[in-house]
Amino acid sequence: MMITLYGVPTCQKIRKTRALLEQLDIDYQFVNVKKTPIPEDELKIIVAQLGLDKVVNSKGPTYRKLGLKNKNLSDEELFQILLKEQGMITRPLIKKGDHYWIGMDEEGIKQFVS
Repeated sequence: MMITLYGVPTCQKIRKTRALLEQLDIDYQFVNVKKTPIPEDELKIIVAQLGLDKVVNSKGPTYRKLGLKNKNLSDEELFQILLKEQGMITRPLIKKGDHYWIGMDEEGIKQFVS
C-alpha cells in the first residue's frame, strides 16, 4: 500500500520522518504542500478523520504570521485559511490507503506505516 508524506522539504520533522521511512525501507511519495496543495475534498476528509484542531498547527510560524491567535474564527473560516495556507498543517501528515496520521511520534508512525 502506497504511503504519501505531505509537508514542506525544509521542515525538520519532515526530514526526520523521511529518514525514518527510509530506515524502515518503506516506499513513499513526498508531496510538497506549498507546490502541490492538497485538494479541498481530500483536506475535508483529513479534517473529518483527525479533527481541525489537530490538523492546524497553531504553534507554527504560518499561524503566527497570519495573526490567527486572537481571531474568533469559525471552523469553516479556519478551514478556508488552511486550504490556502497549507504550510499551517501539522507535520508530518502521512496517508496510508484511506487513513491519515498526523504528528511526530516515531513509534506511532512505525506502527501506522507497517
